[in-house]
Amino acid sequence: MRHFPGNLGLATDLLLHTDIGVVESRDDYIVVRTPDAPEYFFGNMLVLRQRPSASDLELLEHDFGDLVGTPPLIAHRTFMWSESADSEVTFDAFVEQGYDATVYRVLVAHPDEIIPVATNPLVNVRPFTMQRDWDDWSRMQLAHTPNPTSISSQRYMAHQQRAYRSLIERGRGNWWGAFIDNEQVGSLGLFFLDGIGRFQSVITGAQHRNRNVCRTLVTEVIRRVAGRSDRLVMVADESSHAGAIYKAMGFRQQGRLASLCQEPGNATAR
Repeated sequence: MRHFPGNLGLATDLLLHTDIGVVESRDDYIVVRTPDAPEYFFGNMLVLRQRPSASDLELLEHDFGDLVGTPPLIAHRTFMWSESADSEVTFDAFVEQGYDATVYRVLVAHPDEIIPVATNPLVNVRPFTMQRDWDDWSRMQLAHTPNPTSISSQRYMAHQQRAYRSLIERGRGNWWGAFIDNEQVGSLGLFFLDGIGRFQSVITGAQHRNRNVCRTLVTEVIRRVAGRSDRLVMVADESSHAGAIYKAMGFRQQGRLASLCQEPGNATAR
């Protein structure tokens, strides 16, 4: 929280990384590393103090190699920073060098501000209680990755499962599933960090979208954890429709995040 008190999305990200990896403050960066998960793109990254310019790229890539790692162990590069609320962000120079650019909304709500929305009475919401829940979660998460059968994707998902279950064992929060006729149709994580509730990886199975599964899951989880936190934080890709769903539920935009990620094999020769 001390690094980015004005951006609860980035601040809670760093608190989570502190619990499951290594976070170090340097003069120009915050260095995030997850030594046992080198394929975790956003767990091995440099957090920047401000938006980079195209002229910064060579130095950033050099410093990433020094502070985070280089191939073959670390085969990607990821940079993240807090973005101003109303700026127009263009990343053409970085995209030309093989980077994927993403801007996220940081959405915040007090539990009492949540607006009643249409829910699905067929959806049963409960915490994960058995290995089958996690196995189904892994399959659903992998289905949303570009290459679900790759060894690196499966190793990454196995690491995420271990990390989240470790947080649950330490009383930080829970992973919740949405079930219809005992079939997992969606899930989310909610963890409490310095008194703030941070949602993680809200997902609905492709065949169950547009059935109010997400609204039902989020609404019921907030009801179940009432009193544990006075601030709830969501981070949603600006290009997705999820932000509109959360805003309709009473979340308000508090800030933005931006990231650049060059996945393995996407580097452009210079």
